[in-house]
Formats: sequence, C-alpha cells, structure tokens
Amino acid sequence: MLRTAFDGSRRRRIYLFRHGDVSYVDDQGNRVADSTVVPLTQWGREQATMTGKALANIPFDRAVVSSFPRSVETADLLLAGRGIDIEQNSNFIEVRSDNGHRNEVTDLNEIAYSFKDAAKPGARYLGGDSFEEIYARVTTALELLIAEDKWETLALVAHGGVNRLVLGWAFGTGLAGFPAIDQHTCCFNIIDIDVHPETNAVVRKIVRAMNVTAYDLAKEGNHLLSLEQIAARLQKKVLA
Repeated sequence: MLRTAFDGSRRRRIYLFRHGDVSYVDDQGNRVADSTVVPLTQWGREQATMTGKALANIPFDRAVVSSFPRSVETADLLLAGRGIDIEQNSNFIEVRSDNGHRNEVTDLNEIAYSFKDAAKPGARYLGGDSFEEIYARVTTALELLIAEDKWETLALVAHGGVNRLVLGWAFGTGLAGFPAIDQHTCCFNIIDIDVHPETNAVVRKIVRAMNVTAYDLAKEGNHLLSLEQIAARLQKKVLA
C-alpha cells in the first residue's frame, strides 16, 4: 500500500509490537535463570492471536523480529496465515540485566522502576547492558531497515525496553523520555516514517499510536506498569 504525505514524501509505516505475556518467575517463586528463552504463557498466546485478528486487514509486506523465542512465537501467531517470511534480527533483542546483580535484588522497587535512570550517563539496566550502547545498537538496526526501500508496512516484534528506544528515536527525545514510556505485553505502536521519494532520506517521523492493547483498549485491566507487573508476580510468589 503506497502512502504519500502532503509534501510528496513517501510515507512508510511501522507497526511496532511488544511480545505477548511471559513469566520470568519459576514454580519456586524465583526469577528464571535465563530470561532469554522463556516462551509465551497461554495468556500471551491468546493476546497475540487476538491482536492478529484485530489487525487482520493491515497489509504487512515485511516482518522482522528479535531472535528471542517469545518474539518469534508472538510474530508467528500475529501473522498466522499471511504467508509472510519472518526475519530474525538479533539487534532487536531486549536490554539485558546482569544475572548476578539481578538475583541479589531484595527491594522489588529496584525491578519495578529499574528504567528510571536510563538517561543518566553510564546508566546500566540492573548492572547489565548500558542503555546508551543498546540505544545505538537498536537505532542503527532500525535505520538500516528504513534504508531498505522494498517495504511499505513493516511488522516489527520486539521487547518493552527496545520499543521504548525506538519510540524515543521517533519522538527525537532519545533516552530522555525512556522512563515515561510504557509497553504492555502484545501492545502495538504505529510509527510513520516519511522519506524523500528519490533519496529515501528520512524527512520526518510521526508516532500515530502508542501502547495499544487489542485485549484492553481503555487500559482498565492494566493499571500497573509493565515492570511493576513483573515485580508484583515476584512479590506474589514470595508471599505465597
């Protein structure tokens, strides 16, 4: 589907998804040893299927996902029956914590609000990845995708932290707005990218929608932030 802006720019569209619901807590109430390999929960699979049905008429012509299983599984369900090849790109994997530091956390507020200092120079996520370095990695990969001009409507399935970075890039705020953006499981964001029709250079970026959840449009069931939900699950297991 070709779109043209008022000034003649070519308007391309990205649907940016977060993966469906997962559990980072094992049956003993501990954080899982390796969060990169967790699968979707049953609810996560239902979220992805529901979202795919809600967007059934969207003419996706390319799909890119992070290489983590939860993103791949979400994309498979979202795009079921479309016949679109799903490309894995490890540059869109989630911001990772240091496992040793993470397991030593006793105050769950550190998890619930662990993105609050993302914009501070040298800040790291729970002792792990540098926010500045991951921002550079994600935005470079995104700009390479945009430079490939053989798509008009892209499905990009990634993670809460990665999506915040992409939205910060689109807003032009970088890491400054990172703590103020939330991403619920299997939400989607719509970002239009206007490019010059001849050079393909980016002319403007427009965020058309953010953190939309097909299963809860008004956020009546989502009063907790996404990281607060993780902390709440940990707390529930500890108190059980």
